[in-house]
Amino acid sequence: MKKMFKRIYLIILILQFIIACGFTPTLKVSEENNSSPKIYYEVQIGSYLAKQTLNNYLKNIDKEESKYTLSIVINETESAVNIRSDGSVVEYRVEASIIYQLIDTKNSELIYSSQSRGFSNYDVSNSEYTNTLVKNEALKTAINDAAQLMSIMVQSKISE
Repeated sequence: MKKMFKRIYLIILILQFIIACGFTPTLKVSEENNSSPKIYYEVQIGSYLAKQTLNNYLKNIDKEESKYTLSIVINETESAVNIRSDGSVVEYRVEASIIYQLIDTKNSELIYSSQSRGFSNYDVSNSEYTNTLVKNEALKTAINDAAQLMSIMVQSKISE
């Protein structure tokens, strides 16, 4: 009986020590901190692949529920990076440029306007079919990079 009492006392003592060690969480996740601003994304110009890639990256909501509207234009360019001595191209660079405007939905006031860019290279030494697949993946990578930068900038302007 004394042994059991000592064990229980020891467990209570250890728990008391752990509880009273002074640990306090530095970042508390709550409903207020976790809720992101309601943004309606409106892609105006861009290729089908660019629009699909951006729609997969961004979580769109209904326009009536939104507090902000983000008007987006996507431009894609491709340029040769590595050219052989015989003039054939070995590697291309894809650049995705996203021009965007953050607008307050209620009063249609322009809050912020800017652009972001993403880059990706791809090799064309394989078959034409494989080159098309690699080019599409490079374009998706470039668009995702530009969209990440755009999201960071928009979140920062909204939180000001």
